[in-house]
Amino acid sequence: MSDVFVAMVRDHAQRLPHQPALADSDRSYTWQELDRAVKHRARALPAAHEMPTPVVALHRPGDCEWVVDFLALRSNGVTVISFPSATPLASVLRQAAEIRAAGVVAGRGELTPCRPDGSTAPAPWWRDISVVQLTSGTTGEALGVPRSEENLLDEARSVAEALKLTPSSPVLCGTPVAHSFASGLFLAALVTGAPTVLVPFFQPAAVSLLAERHRPRLICGTPYVFRSLMRDRRRSGEALSRVEIPMTGGAPLHEGLAGAWLEQFGVPLVQEYGLSEGGIATMNLSHSRQFPTSVGPAVPGVDIHVVDDQGRVLGPGVQGHIVIRRRGNPTHYVGAGGTTLPTPSRTPTEGAEIDTGDLGRLDERGLLYLSGRTKAVINVAGAKVSPRSVESALLEHHTVDDVVVLGVPDDQRGEAVAAVVEGDPDTVSVEHLAGHLRERLSPVMVPRRWHVVPRLPRTASGKPDLRAIRLHFDKDVTPC
Repeated sequence: MSDVFVAMVRDHAQRLPHQPALADSDRSYTWQELDRAVKHRARALPAAHEMPTPVVALHRPGDCEWVVDFLALRSNGVTVISFPSATPLASVLRQAAEIRAAGVVAGRGELTPCRPDGSTAPAPWWRDISVVQLTSGTTGEALGVPRSEENLLDEARSVAEALKLTPSSPVLCGTPVAHSFASGLFLAALVTGAPTVLVPFFQPAAVSLLAERHRPRLICGTPYVFRSLMRDRRRSGEALSRVEIPMTGGAPLHEGLAGAWLEQFGVPLVQEYGLSEGGIATMNLSHSRQFPTSVGPAVPGVDIHVVDDQGRVLGPGVQGHIVIRRRGNPTHYVGAGGTTLPTPSRTPTEGAEIDTGDLGRLDERGLLYLSGRTKAVINVAGAKVSPRSVESALLEHHTVDDVVVLGVPDDQRGEAVAAVVEGDPDTVSVEHLAGHLRERLSPVMVPRRWHVVPRLPRTASGKPDLRAIRLHFDKDVTPC
């Protein structure tokens, strides 16, 4: 089986043999070296026809060797399930076995066989599937999103076109390449022969060092990544001032951070918007200075609409459900036992458009603005509260470094608004924060339960870990 991305590596090895292709903190590859490494690794791994199912989970740090393994497995015709390296191996083995993977590549690159429960999958869901990316699982158990080569290639080409990538445009991924945000940029760079610089675990010092060494045109990361880099400005200032496109995604960008970055480095932060079900869909490349809170217009080849509950398209400025159409959109998820569930859609044709589960609006220019998750809206005695609106107001307070607002069960109101604030517990005053919100929001939006922590729990990509954060409300919290 031929994989289009593996074929591109071979083509670059012929055309650009000594040009840089891939790097991390410990090693680097030219295109010729990467091609040789992939071929060598492919010989050490089983081919698709040699396994019970042609599916393998990849559970390694997101460095150069992750890419070599990914491409080697694809060269052997294997569908790859991409697991974040922070996921415990026991959990990876269980989940991989549940969706009928033959094994897991982990640790030092060894292939550990999975132990399926003996039942057979209802259908071979892996046909024509290149990679399975996991949903965030913030509203339940994470599901696998099977993405075809057609879908991955469409994303890679559209992102590369929007960014105008060339072989002299290094891309530094400040989030692990196992996640859809960074993997979309990596594949876009691969399509054009641009070098990719990888950071398997986010550390401001490592990003700064790699930025100094490789002088990337683009750095990607969550807002937390860029906030941390600003705090480490003594080490990172000179290297980051040369970055043309600092791109943030995975979590909302607050206007205060956008303004502070622009003031310090003279270049605006660029928001992107994407999802596991189809990859990067928008980038605010041309309007980020004037409209920093927008995630931008659709990238080439992507159609975005905002619709009402019945699926009818809404006009500019009207909030509704965000739906996205891209070539090869995933039509189903993969769950336990290899069973498949349809991806959400608000249109009559299944798979034509993905209902992202996000709320937002488009303006007259086609710029998209996000306002929250459909399932995250908090129902307080019938009143609907957007967590994002409360978070945005709290981030205006000088003692708040970051915050997550969510709904928790309440005997009287059904749900109560709760806030977990990242900041110095000796400095943050819940009473002052509540007063700050009362001056800006309606009373129903002011959290009734609070928790102040020095650091929010985070995933490997730097996003707040909502599952871990909810555990704070099983402990003592501050009422207000």
